[in-house]
Amino acid sequence: MSSYHSAISQKTPSINVLDNRGRNIRTLEYLRTQADENSNELITLYEFNIQGFQVKGTDPRKNKDQSGPNFTRIFNLAGNVLREESVDAGQTITLNDIEGRPVFTINATGARHNHHYEGNTLPGRLLTITEQIQTEEKIIERLIWAGNTTTEKNNNLSGQCTHHYDTAGLTQLNNLSLTGAVSSQSQQLLIDGQVADWTGEDQSIWQKKLSNDIYTTQNKTDATGALLTQTDATGNIQRLAYDVAGQLKGSWLTLKGQNEQIIVKSLTYSAAGQKLREEHGNGVITEYTYEPETQRLIGITTRRLSDTKVLQDLRYEYDPVGNVISINNDAEATRFWRNQKVVPKNTYTYDSLYQLISATGREMANIGQQSHQLPSPVLPSDNNSYTNYTRSYSYDHSGNLLQIRHHSAATQNSYTKDITVSNRSNRGVLSTLTTDRNKVDTLFDAGGHQTSLLPGQTLVWTPQGELQQVNNGTGNEWYRYGRDGIRRLKVSEQQTQNTTQQQRVTYLPGLELRITQNSTTITENQQVITVGKAGHAQVRVLHWENGKPEAISNNQLRYSYDNLIGSSQLELDHEGQIISQEEYYPFGGTALWAANNQTETSYKTIRYSGKERDATGLYYYGYRYYQPWAGRWLSADPAGTVDGLNLYRMVRNNPISAFDDNGLMFSKAVIKGVTSAIAAAGGLGYEAYKHANKPPETPAVEQQSISSVGNNKIHTQHLKAAEKQQNFSLLDTVKKNFSGRGKVFSDAAEGKLPAHESVMNEGGNIAALYEFSKTGNISQLDKTSLLSNAAQDAKENIPTRFKQATKALVTVGTTTPEGVKELAETAKKTVDVMEDTAIVGGSIALAGNAAITAAKIAFPVASIPLTIAQAAWVASSVGKTVNDVNDVAKKHIEKSEITHNTRTDLLTQVKQINKENRQKIIFGKNE
Repeated sequence: MSSYHSAISQKTPSINVLDNRGRNIRTLEYLRTQADENSNELITLYEFNIQGFQVKGTDPRKNKDQSGPNFTRIFNLAGNVLREESVDAGQTITLNDIEGRPVFTINATGARHNHHYEGNTLPGRLLTITEQIQTEEKIIERLIWAGNTTTEKNNNLSGQCTHHYDTAGLTQLNNLSLTGAVSSQSQQLLIDGQVADWTGEDQSIWQKKLSNDIYTTQNKTDATGALLTQTDATGNIQRLAYDVAGQLKGSWLTLKGQNEQIIVKSLTYSAAGQKLREEHGNGVITEYTYEPETQRLIGITTRRLSDTKVLQDLRYEYDPVGNVISINNDAEATRFWRNQKVVPKNTYTYDSLYQLISATGREMANIGQQSHQLPSPVLPSDNNSYTNYTRSYSYDHSGNLLQIRHHSAATQNSYTKDITVSNRSNRGVLSTLTTDRNKVDTLFDAGGHQTSLLPGQTLVWTPQGELQQVNNGTGNEWYRYGRDGIRRLKVSEQQTQNTTQQQRVTYLPGLELRITQNSTTITENQQVITVGKAGHAQVRVLHWENGKPEAISNNQLRYSYDNLIGSSQLELDHEGQIISQEEYYPFGGTALWAANNQTETSYKTIRYSGKERDATGLYYYGYRYYQPWAGRWLSADPAGTVDGLNLYRMVRNNPISAFDDNGLMFSKAVIKGVTSAIAAAGGLGYEAYKHANKPPETPAVEQQSISSVGNNKIHTQHLKAAEKQQNFSLLDTVKKNFSGRGKVFSDAAEGKLPAHESVMNEGGNIAALYEFSKTGNISQLDKTSLLSNAAQDAKENIPTRFKQATKALVTVGTTTPEGVKELAETAKKTVDVMEDTAIVGGSIALAGNAAITAAKIAFPVASIPLTIAQAAWVASSVGKTVNDVNDVAKKHIEKSEITHNTRTDLLTQVKQINKENRQKIIFGKNE
């Protein structure tokens, strides 16, 4: 039975009110949770300055209470934020120099950071970052740049940052490939107890602060920069292979001293780049089914080949806008327990704002109340008692989750979780900490970081806003983070009567080093090899140097098969036998956990949404920690208001149909790991925004990737193609290349869509992106690599780097009122101009709704035309957005070169895809 009720959404439009300059100053939404009730009008207010920048935003709750805006901003004449005051995240001040580089910042907790650069006669690269807490000042980051010696040139290091000392230790760049890809890189962590302070000029003094353990990772790439092999710090080798379209077709793993073994045997894709079938080295295949009309994923079937047994068969049903309303696991049997029928099915109901308001499913009969602790798994996995449950959720008008009501009739497992939200902000905590709304803010620091997790558990944060330590009465867990804000070390310490037990995890590329010791005695030395590309499954290999438990074989392969949002539901071994099965409540929390072996279950660390669960019960997402028992983030969004005015809301309260990849932004789920254009571009854009004030890794003058031989050749080819416009119809080629989008381009040929010839800029690379539009396979791009490089890019430059990182993917930016007028005028452009716009089809396909939303927030003067483009994306897919977005943005975006890693990585991947058929695509014939 469907849980979709169309009456809930009747007469509940979303209305934008625009001022006479085309800026969105008010949004009206209508909330209804029951079909037979009247809707509530929710009004969100925005205010802009004379320059067109958004200076205030007020959500519906604060607007109704007349309690002031959620944030206020002051801009300088260049459009950079000087001061921002947020009720959630506190006040920050940023001062830039004449070049736009950050020079001085004060964050909400009062930490002062100074950025020091090279003098005017040099390229102006970052040298140090100093941090001042009250009167104490130290250098927390120091960058050392290579010169032009023979050794440095032989390793392609000239002008590169070769030594980066940061808050975790040292990252050393040993070698680069000709394409700029990292060939060899080493890491050293700080010794326990040492504080990152790189004062002085003597490196030998700094070295004394570092551990003697040096971890070196080596990569081999092809001529285009695509990764072929990775050798981790302990000598394990991962090997990858791609098809002619640049899509992964196989991967292998060679453990140190052993023979190579297959991880991914084969993958099959559709013409649109969607994954259809994958076969793994454990003899298990996974097949994907899509709805023909919408291309939404409706089926994930995992089957063992040896006996054709179906191990998991997830069937998805959606409402008309794409919210998941039911999930069936047809591989599981219907059970009967205590006169109730227990079906392996989950159903979901939403309000008119698409927030989840109720859910049904099954849970273990003895599970008890959800908390920060995991329930005990049921053993064995095929002899369990399950029962039905229902859950309901309620929210305030700011989108804060206020209450979770749980009920299981058969077991009388009924309880309510209440969340107390501040009356001045969106900060909130479980009612077990306080029920007084006036006291909630006292449980957070000035920057919006929660300081109490549970009664008796305190949280300590770094001056950079990263969770540093969780303390309780008998132990603690503490962390170190690198320059990119990503965790490098986790240490859990537990006090006993006579000893201290310590578990430490060191995170390295493709490898986790996990060591357990009592006092000074190491009781377990484990290595977890994490396979980077294994199709849809996550593959981890458990290797023990010593301390291996008897119930597990050494070098155990564990294949984790995920659901739509990436949650690990099914674990299989190297023969396709079941290790464990797990199902989750909405917003996280384990509802069902079955296994054959208690020991094996203790080594499962990746769970909800594909993230690591810590001993605290928190999930680590990358830039934030998530508390699933409360459905809230532990800290305010470091990316600011890019995902709404509520900086603590989890995936817009739609956790079944959406996921958050790294703690920064909401993304609509397609297949986690085979993300849509929206997810890919959105993640990149917000990564760049988050790191807008982070330090550089490589100099801003690094332009070789733009003027390389390959790019120049493509540019020449592009110019030749332009000269042949009279004899060759680019439009016809594009119409053929964009399967199912012919109508869009036919309309363009008749002048029905806007376009602009200014996309001819950046000729060579645009030509490459046009070639990529031939394949149209966005899912084949390596999102993880692009995300990492986007974060690095933003650190290398000035705060306007968000504009540039976005431009590198899809040319969205500012416009003027004259630009709005021009949008209408260019609607009459003919096919000749349309041809130019179509060239960037591949580029625009990387973006979609999320990137356009980001541009609207960053560049409010473009609100009207970008809103039009946003609607166009939803209505007509890539083709129409090519026209709309590029017309609005390409000509009016600030002129600025896009450099460094994201651009290089993106174009490298694109050119690899183009490699085999360049001449055919560009000229319509072989050379």
